[in-house]
Amino acid sequence: MALDAETAAGGLIRKVQKALGKGSQAALLAPLLYARDGLTGLESLPADWLAANAREAFAFIADKPKGRHKIRVRRMPAGGKGALPEGSVVEILNDDMPFLVDSVLGELQARSLAVRFLFHPIFKTQRDKAGRLQTIAGAGDEKWGDGRQESYIAIHLRALPDAEARDLAATISDILAEVRVVVEDWSPMLQRLESATRQLETAPAAAAGDLLHETTAFLAWLEQAYFTFLGARSFELTGDADTGDLSSVDGSGLGVLRDAGVQVLRRGSELVAMTPEVRRFFFAPSPLIITKANVVSRVHRRAHMDYIGVKTYHGDGKPKGEVRFVGLFTSQAYVSPPSQIPLLRHKVATVLAASRYPAASHAGKALLNVLDTFPRDELFQIGTKELQAWSEGILDLETRPRVRLFTRIDRFDRFVSALLYVPRDRYNTRVRERIGALLCAAYDGRIAAFYPYFPEGPLVRVQFIVARFAGPTPQADVAELERGVVEIVRTWEDRLADAICTQEGRAEALQAKYGTAFSAGYAETFPAERALEDIKRIERLGAGHPLVIDFYRVPGMPANRIHAAVYSLGAPIRLSERVPVLENLGFAAVDERSYHIRPRFEDGERDVTLHDMVLETVDGTPIELERHDKRLEGCFLAVLRGDADNDGFNRLIVSAGTEWREAAVLRAYAAYLRQLGSPFGLRYLADTLNRHAALARDLVELFHLRFDPHRGLSPTERQAAEAPIRQRIEGALAAVPSLDEDRILRQFHNLVDATVRTNFYQSDAHGQRSATLSFKLDSKAVEAAPQPRPVREIWVYSPRVEAIHLRFAPIARGGIRWSDRVQDFRTEILGLVRAQLVKNAVIVPSGAKGGFLPKQLPRTGGREEIQKEGVTAYRIFISALLDITDNIKDGKVIPPRHVVRHDGDDPYLVVAADKGTATFSDIANDISAEHDFWLGDAFASGGSAGYDHKGMAITARGAWECVKRHFLEMDIDIQRQPFRVVGVGDMSGDVFGNGMLLSEHIQLVAAFDHRDIFIDPNPGAGGLAERKRLFDLPRSSWQDYDKAKISKGGGVFSRSAKSILLSAETPTELIHAILKCKTDLLWFGGIGTYLRASTETDAEVGDRANDALRITAAEVRAKVIGEGANLGVTQRARIEFAARGGRINTDFIDN
Repeated sequence: MALDAETAAGGLIRKVQKALGKGSQAALLAPLLYARDGLTGLESLPADWLAANAREAFAFIADKPKGRHKIRVRRMPAGGKGALPEGSVVEILNDDMPFLVDSVLGELQARSLAVRFLFHPIFKTQRDKAGRLQTIAGAGDEKWGDGRQESYIAIHLRALPDAEARDLAATISDILAEVRVVVEDWSPMLQRLESATRQLETAPAAAAGDLLHETTAFLAWLEQAYFTFLGARSFELTGDADTGDLSSVDGSGLGVLRDAGVQVLRRGSELVAMTPEVRRFFFAPSPLIITKANVVSRVHRRAHMDYIGVKTYHGDGKPKGEVRFVGLFTSQAYVSPPSQIPLLRHKVATVLAASRYPAASHAGKALLNVLDTFPRDELFQIGTKELQAWSEGILDLETRPRVRLFTRIDRFDRFVSALLYVPRDRYNTRVRERIGALLCAAYDGRIAAFYPYFPEGPLVRVQFIVARFAGPTPQADVAELERGVVEIVRTWEDRLADAICTQEGRAEALQAKYGTAFSAGYAETFPAERALEDIKRIERLGAGHPLVIDFYRVPGMPANRIHAAVYSLGAPIRLSERVPVLENLGFAAVDERSYHIRPRFEDGERDVTLHDMVLETVDGTPIELERHDKRLEGCFLAVLRGDADNDGFNRLIVSAGTEWREAAVLRAYAAYLRQLGSPFGLRYLADTLNRHAALARDLVELFHLRFDPHRGLSPTERQAAEAPIRQRIEGALAAVPSLDEDRILRQFHNLVDATVRTNFYQSDAHGQRSATLSFKLDSKAVEAAPQPRPVREIWVYSPRVEAIHLRFAPIARGGIRWSDRVQDFRTEILGLVRAQLVKNAVIVPSGAKGGFLPKQLPRTGGREEIQKEGVTAYRIFISALLDITDNIKDGKVIPPRHVVRHDGDDPYLVVAADKGTATFSDIANDISAEHDFWLGDAFASGGSAGYDHKGMAITARGAWECVKRHFLEMDIDIQRQPFRVVGVGDMSGDVFGNGMLLSEHIQLVAAFDHRDIFIDPNPGAGGLAERKRLFDLPRSSWQDYDKAKISKGGGVFSRSAKSILLSAETPTELIHAILKCKTDLLWFGGIGTYLRASTETDAEVGDRANDALRITAAEVRAKVIGEGANLGVTQRARIEFAARGGRINTDFIDN
């Protein structure tokens, strides 16, 4: 690897020298500048950039002042197409000496300036008297050690502003000056130390024999590369122990203390030579002072300098003065065992002896380890008795690990040393900062330094130095400080455990389940007390309750702002699901955070997602959370369960104080008004109720008074209780300024009065009330209902289905249709039942008809998924009908459970198959059996116990006989002769599908339903078989038709397409063309009214869904119209078509 590096470096240097060109003097510097050690990161830089840098460097070293350094900061352009951005280069030329690089880097690090590159070649030069460079040579020169080595330092930094660059250069220049005097005075400082040592050895009564011996041995030890001498100065004492002061001896300063103005001790915030504390120590017996200076070294290493003061004595043994040394203990001083360091070895031996532990015992060895690893600076300064107490305390931590704090106030009252032990797994930067703040507050200071140490075991040791600046040091209560540290290092999990302990009887189980369940993000945001509340809510989660929500307000939060905490067992809930629900409750989401909680259930860890959202009311009004929170929670969960719709009616939860099911009643009435043809959308209806929330509340209360069976009121009592409510409603209506809103509110009021039954108060075996609401209405009392009005109708509403059942007499029959007319399926059903009134006159006294609209059909599902949801919607509808229908038992009429009836006995209800429900009769009869309905399997005609409406083709065959008659009158036998057909419907339908199979000579040219358009210009012989295949295929559509069997120019086209390629027409235009085309038969087998009279308007037809498709009878060119389906043609259109020569019957004859 070394050889590879040398080869790479050589290649790089050759490229640089080539870029410099022949004869360039800078080429001599390139091998020194870009040696192997400086290669890392240079490979990506172009040789031109490196060459330019070498030219600048050579130009800089071309001149040098004698005996002084040279410094500049220059700009360096970017290099290598962005590989290195523009930067600044600090260049230093100096006589080679120790401490240059580390002293300069110390300043850069103090300024947080990152180094991009550092080049530091050392070379020997020859210069003329003016300092101009003559020759330059590297380390291989044979006279290398002749003292003419120079040091060039180039440090590449980010681009510095001019002012910052000037300040940096000036500071580094000062530091280099300090380095020079330290190096120059190195030998004089050592000589000063030797002189002080000799003087101490000969001074009478300087100290006790052992102490004097250790002191002189220590001074000798310092010379052996254990201390970096940075400065020295001699002082003389004037005065006594109370007033004495130290005065520096002129000219005695060496190194950084050459300058007489430089002091290393501090009194308060002022640097001085003597302090009262130093004075007292000076007159004490010890001949040596070892402590920390108050000044940080700028030479060699950025740290507080060590201060070693050697006392001098008069001939009579009285203190004379001091020789003061400042510097830094070297790394060897810190790694050498205390037993090998004079003075320290004496301290250690004293402590070990006092402990009386045998040296070979576990305790003896452990205590020795404590002393060996004791903070070295602290070991130099601490007294023996204090060291003994601390060591015993630290030793005890081996068997009882815990938080422990030891503090020592500096003998000169300048700082406090605090030695702290805390659990390793609790220690981090945040904990260290908080402990530091605690110590600063206790000792009225600031953290000057901290030194973490990680020994083996569960504890970490941190030494804090708290600097003091004013007044006497406070005498803090160490035990109280320890308690403060314990509180700081206590984890969030500790506090959670304490909170859980308050749950008597369940604490142990909850701790095992939730002790480690909460994430770090959660713990940073919420207190443990809040987690206990979350635990209570999470405990409510389960397979049957995967969601829980809590609305709450934190102290200090504005009155219009609250939190919503949503708990989901398993996967998180998307924002797009949560936020619209909350918005429809009247809130705006202003912040959101999600947290994962992993409690341990019996079957293992489970993921619980907590979504914590900050909400505020949209209109800024305050919200009384205590009044509304439970109802808000209930509505939110109902929406996410699918039990309630997500729309503006949910704002009534707060505005009108409703429960979510009460809001659903008003929503259901609003949806019914839309089916009656109200010109107002659901949003406007909801907004109107919210604007008149008090009136909406009265409407709900009126509903309860009329229908709540649990109030135990007689009819007379109900009416009496309703009177003041009605009076309030009338008064509120009179005050409504908007005519539209007055009309809307009166219609809601009318619907409550027109309702005669509801299932609102029914509940299942578990006490749960249904999300499906059914209302039996006196149709003739519904003021907004169009004519003709049934005798009774039942309106069913739920998030999954809307449905209607119209009955024109107490005893009436009719089918249940699967509708796709979202906006007006009641209009569709009403039109069908009008036909039933005529047809059923020969069967039963009157007609009935029902229809349901599934609202949650899969958007991308196949026919099986669609059929499944359709069946579910049908079940909901039929069950809701029977929920409020009387039963008969033993010849007696039994009213439905928990239903207040405002009509008479009404036990007759039957259903039949219709479009989309041909196979549903067994389902209806199963529901009848579940309800123990008196009609049993006679409830729904058809099915396994009756006939299959579609299978027997009853309607289609009857209509086909009419079609055959029309053609026979034209001398055409459609059972023997081919004829062209266009139609409305698809092969899955009863009437259309069966009809298109009743003659093998049918040539189906075109057809359409609500989904697709089928075109086959020249039908082939295989058409009948393909139609039969589609007829047998459940829930088929024209898209299932084999395209290979369609003639040229044809195809199957979706009605959702913007245009159709065969003609560049839109689907609507193509359907117009189909209805208008010249053909033999126009066969209606699908839903919708497509022909009107020329004198009619689309509005008069009452089929808004097909207004765009409808044509007039005058535009029809078919010879015959067959109406297997009801209402394909208006009555006036029939007359117009027949008057123009077309052949058609009234619809009830064909159907």
